[in-house]
Amino acid sequence: MPAALLLAPLLFTSCVLMPSNTHWDQRRSLARYDSLGIDAPVTLPELKNRTDKGFSAADYLTLHSGLIVSGKYIDDDFKAKLATSREAQEGVLELGFSVPIAKGGSGFGSCAPVTGDGYFLTAAHVLAHKDSYVLYATSNQRRTYIDYAPIRVVYRNDAADFAIVKADIATPRYLRFRSEALEPADTLFAGGWMHERAGGEFIQYLPVENVPPGHFQKVVTSLPMIKGDSGSPLIDQRGRLCGVLSTMRLGVVVKMKPKSTAVRMETSEVERIIRRDRSR
Repeated sequence: MPAALLLAPLLFTSCVLMPSNTHWDQRRSLARYDSLGIDAPVTLPELKNRTDKGFSAADYLTLHSGLIVSGKYIDDDFKAKLATSREAQEGVLELGFSVPIAKGGSGFGSCAPVTGDGYFLTAAHVLAHKDSYVLYATSNQRRTYIDYAPIRVVYRNDAADFAIVKADIATPRYLRFRSEALEPADTLFAGGWMHERAGGEFIQYLPVENVPPGHFQKVVTSLPMIKGDSGSPLIDQRGRLCGVLSTMRLGVVVKMKPKSTAVRMETSEVERIIRRDRSR
């Protein structure tokens, strides 16, 4: 843990637990990658606005992701618990919330903030309901807390399983895009707001079926996923965005390791769509 963090304990909590039958490759990836820090600066008011590096992948992703919750999961009990977490004691970063993800069903996932004014990337299949909200760990001058707002779909491509959404909240910590291509065995992280984050390596790029060539790529990794990871940002060790998680292929025999696939849209096209939406 960086020395500066000793002055402001970080507590990230949710009701999501690692399933007991988690594939052994996932457990191994957690053991291997949890010790690696992210070489990207983070500024928090709880750190007296000092810029610090070396956050764990789990903490970095919590601070640079959104959680999408929708449909039947939005109720008065949910909002009451979330409101309580927004009154965290000053000087201590407490992101406590309760989302009934463990009950199964659709209507939840993660998303990647890509601007300071509330634009996020996610997987299209996460948007299973019209009344969707995004949760985001934002900060003001004194503290960090969970903010939330309804989302509006700006762009959606179901064939590519990719979407851009907008929420009326400030998103001061957002992800920059990686410009250079990934190389085999590059270290990658993902996981959004889930309790357990996994790490893995880049395997290959593949085309996305049933979409015109040029705008999309599949990013195949050895990173295992758990339920709720869909839409999570896939980042490199410098914290740069490489895509959003879409699907997982489970091994059907012992020697076949699970793989996950992220979807990447060309940065220029993402920026064009956002500029067009802002101008409306």
